[in-house]
Amino acid sequence: MRHIELQDHQLVITLTGLTMLEALQGRLVIPYGAIARVHSRLRVPPRLLRVGGATIGTIHEGHYVGDKGWYFLSYENPEHVITLDLKNFYIGRHLYVSIAVEVTDPNTVAEAIINRLPSP
Repeated sequence: MRHIELQDHQLVITLTGLTMLEALQGRLVIPYGAIARVHSRLRVPPRLLRVGGATIGTIHEGHYVGDKGWYFLSYENPEHVITLDLKNFYIGRHLYVSIAVEVTDPNTVAEAIINRLPSP
């Protein structure tokens, strides 16, 4: 299961149960200042190498690497995904360029995040 919490200064993504085990990640804390863009759909390169986690059919959970850097994916249904393009966001020593996570209502969640981003 995935849960997104919009806090005052950061976005918290919490994974629980089997989702957490498959993704090898329980929680991501992303400052709003590290979010460059928000998309209400899946926007990641088609060819990524899974480094840690699970990929089974349309289920993608975990850490992936591509030509432009590292990605974190957590979704079963690609039609219900928001994608966060990141800037200067590290998980461990790896620079992540994007996070894609499944939500119930991508348009509403994306708009809520956009409304919390700092002005350019």
